[in-house]
Amino acid sequence: MNERCARFSICCLAILATGLMWAPDASAHALGEDYIFLNVREGSLDGRFEVNFQDLNKKWGMDVGGDPQAVVDASAERVEAYIRERFAIRAGERVLPLTFAERKVLELPQGTFGQYFFRSESGPVPDVLQFEHNLFYEVGKRHRGFLMIEYNEKTKRDYGREHLALIFEHKERVQDLDLTAVPQISLMRPRDMIWQGILHIWIGIDHILFLLALILPAVLRREEGRWAPVAGFRPALWNILKIVTVFTVAHSLTLALAALEIVKVPSRLVESVIALSIVLVAANNIFGVVREGSLWIILGLGLFHGLGFASVMGHLPFHMEQLAKVIIGFNIGVELGQVAIVSLAFPLLFLLRKQKLYVPLILKGGSLILAVIAAVWFVQRAFGLD
Repeated sequence: MNERCARFSICCLAILATGLMWAPDASAHALGEDYIFLNVREGSLDGRFEVNFQDLNKKWGMDVGGDPQAVVDASAERVEAYIRERFAIRAGERVLPLTFAERKVLELPQGTFGQYFFRSESGPVPDVLQFEHNLFYEVGKRHRGFLMIEYNEKTKRDYGREHLALIFEHKERVQDLDLTAVPQISLMRPRDMIWQGILHIWIGIDHILFLLALILPAVLRREEGRWAPVAGFRPALWNILKIVTVFTVAHSLTLALAALEIVKVPSRLVESVIALSIVLVAANNIFGVVREGSLWIILGLGLFHGLGFASVMGHLPFHMEQLAKVIIGFNIGVELGQVAIVSLAFPLLFLLRKQKLYVPLILKGGSLILAVIAAVWFVQRAFGLD
């Protein structure tokens, strides 16, 4: 029965590996979002709408490849008509007209956005404006719209790009804004970063595979040059705790240093080394080259994983004054996600450790699969291939 479990486990890993090898690298991504940047002048309003290319594709089936500016220009008429129909600014009972002119492209790590600049000759702007946002909810009910205030004549203040005043959601489409006391909403609170850290571990396939490569031999010990199962639960648990603790210390250190911009390493190098780290650990599981000092190797490789976490965290929207809390929250989330994975994998590995198939099939066969997947990723990342 236990041999069947072992065979089933390795078959599942092989099926998963086949899909992962030919799939593009997984990466975290935000929910669908559009942005409205607003400037309040003496007798007019102006600003721009920023729309993700993926929303253009989902809404109209547009080809968003090729020349980004050509995409924006080609979509201008239908996007601007759609905005006029689905978005309204009201001054009392009056709907303010929107006139569009310029279009540009904004390239961000989160994706490519079309910028559609507008102006409204409103006359004297009242203290309170009402906004109605009905954009792209038909694409996805979890879509959100963000109203950002850049300049406000009422308060004589230039707020910059990060001042979020209103968040529109499917169930909260109409909102008032008092221009004499513009609020500042945190787009992502520090406690929200805990979930983002958990999510990044769970969808960060490379980090999951690295953890699996580390814990596959944790239920074994070396005895006269051969692998043997650990005697009991406590030694196996101690092995796991040592590995996870060293990995945690390493990636926590570089996550903080990179987030604070004390350490800067090109992302291509970081992602390549992360893939290579899986190859090295998996190869060591197969050939048993390094036994003494392996925790130091885990420490060194874990430093690059921390840089990878920091890269993802840097793409999330938060205010810089909250950076310390954000780092702590994101790191707590990463650890919770990591503990969840280990908690699921470790009991199964412990139960199977005494089976004859464990070393040749699960440890070495599983490590070979992990090494092949990571080697493909390394080549893709190191040489900039799709």
